[in-house]
Amino acid sequence: MFLLMVFALVIAVFIAVSPAAQALRMKIGSYISGVQFMMVADDLPKSFTGSNHMQMKAPATEGSKRVIRVVFIRHGQSVWNSLFNSFGALWPLRLVKAFVRETIYLFMDPFDSVIIDSPLSSKGSLEAEELAQFIRTSKGKISFDTNTSLVVCSNLRRAMETAVVGMRPRISSTRERILVDSSLQEGSRNIDAQTLSTERGKLVPCKMGKLNFSEQLGTVFDAHLNAGNKTSKINVYGRMDEFVRHLFDGSQPDSYTPATSSALGNAELKEVIVIGHSSYFRCFFCRFLPSSSQHIAKKKKLRNCGVVAFDLLRNEFTNEIFIDESSITVLHRGF
Repeated sequence: MFLLMVFALVIAVFIAVSPAAQALRMKIGSYISGVQFMMVADDLPKSFTGSNHMQMKAPATEGSKRVIRVVFIRHGQSVWNSLFNSFGALWPLRLVKAFVRETIYLFMDPFDSVIIDSPLSSKGSLEAEELAQFIRTSKGKISFDTNTSLVVCSNLRRAMETAVVGMRPRISSTRERILVDSSLQEGSRNIDAQTLSTERGKLVPCKMGKLNFSEQLGTVFDAHLNAGNKTSKINVYGRMDEFVRHLFDGSQPDSYTPATSSALGNAELKEVIVIGHSSYFRCFFCRFLPSSSQHIAKKKKLRNCGVVAFDLLRNEFTNEIFIDESSITVLHRGF
């Protein structure tokens, strides 16, 4: 009897420390931290109350202003969007199916979820494919020059998958890696905006489009700017500060550089293609457009896989960051 109890204890310990058990504990921890974030965080304030004058140590470029062209691309529809952004006769069925899938994932695949870090829905995947068709014919509208441009995305799966699928015409020819930047994480208290890639510098091993293994993810993504999950201490505007510094502050080791690195580094950067999120983008326009501006970008969200380009400027004398409203150009789908 004693030997049987010892054997049972050894088996229990083995199960508890197995990779599957560790993944399950991580998943449960993600649920708990996600609920806590919803209860205490103010991640999406009604208005911005800080300053757009951002002190940097970046060396001055020729002229009084530095201009970087930014291309915002919203991700495709997520499973969360399909559940809660539209209702109807089939909504209860969709909800039950999502609950069943989430329960199965909890025990069979703890690195997947339809609620936490919600992935693309089937409709979202089709939207990303349609985005790829646009990108394929958009040379001249969106840069393919890796010597002066860069593709970045947030650390949420729906943005990463949209980037993999939608930007395929570019990355398949350039063989560059997409930079994952946690400063682009969506502004929201909802649990779908919590990332599963909580470990600094790493991505959770889950399916992204046709990529099924962590080794494959490493060939497509560069995760060195993924700092893990957002915290309740820094809201969406604080993350924007970090993103803007990545753009303009060439004196820092985490500054953006063109996909094909050059000796001049950040100074060579002319265009950044950002795959991200609607609330983040709308807040960005509200913050950096003039307060008198009535542009639609301040009022409406970019549509799924919509594409809009604009010039972001830094006044090198005053350190003010602002958008040239006249440069805003809708390239695909719009608001």
